[in-house]
Amino acid sequence: MKKLLVIILVASIELVAVEFIGIIKPIHNVKISVPLDGVVQKLYVKEGSFVKKNTKILKLDDRLQRLELERRRVIWKDKAQLQAAIKNKKIQKSLLDSTEALYQQSRAVSEQELQLLKSKYHILNGEIKMREENEKKEKIEYSIANSLLSKYTITSPITGIVTEVNLEEGEWAKVGEASVRVVNVNTCFIDINIEEKYSSTLKVGNKINFNVQTNNVSAKKRGKITFISPVADMASGLVRIKIEFSNIKNRITPGLSARINIDSFSDNK
Repeated sequence: MKKLLVIILVASIELVAVEFIGIIKPIHNVKISVPLDGVVQKLYVKEGSFVKKNTKILKLDDRLQRLELERRRVIWKDKAQLQAAIKNKKIQKSLLDSTEALYQQSRAVSEQELQLLKSKYHILNGEIKMREENEKKEKIEYSIANSLLSKYTITSPITGIVTEVNLEEGEWAKVGEASVRVVNVNTCFIDINIEEKYSSTLKVGNKINFNVQTNNVSAKKRGKITFISPVADMASGLVRIKIEFSNIKNRITPGLSARINIDSFSDNK
């Protein structure tokens, strides 16, 4: 009987750490622009100011809009014509009722006169309804003017630090141009691009360690993956990943680079 020689090859698996470098960015980095063109009447902040959400940032000259709002208010509140029409309707109704009674009892008035009074009464009814509808429109126009006035005062959408003020009082502010920048660095993220063979081993929610060089000292931090791009960059073939971490005491400055080690397995035969 032949002996079967079995050779078993044992492969040792070695854990290899691959290093990637990403850029630290704040989660909230807001460029604030004005919703309409105008002259800056008042600046409430300067670079370095701490602002809470809804704090006033700047105010545009709103004098013309305030006059327009007052004009709309006067038009809306002016009920003289409506009240006159209602009063006239009551008089016309009384006259119509008495004329109709005379016509029914003694024919002291002609049918033509009666129909003329009815026609006038219906016209007054239509006029009152039209003025009531106009009053509703005037109220809406007043509300629109009031809402527009609120846009002249710009507030911060987030809590944070003012890092840029690009306008001065008296300057013309344009729609779409960044007037003020507000940044909140309490929560930051690392923006990093890695090879697909490594990104495929990760998933959203994974905790990951990284190192940051700050003040000539290497600080070790831990973050959580919050985003993995479902597509790779067509030019580089790299996959974008975001790693979020807490920075409550502002110990890490956004803009610095972070080094991340991602473990992979290789076979040593």
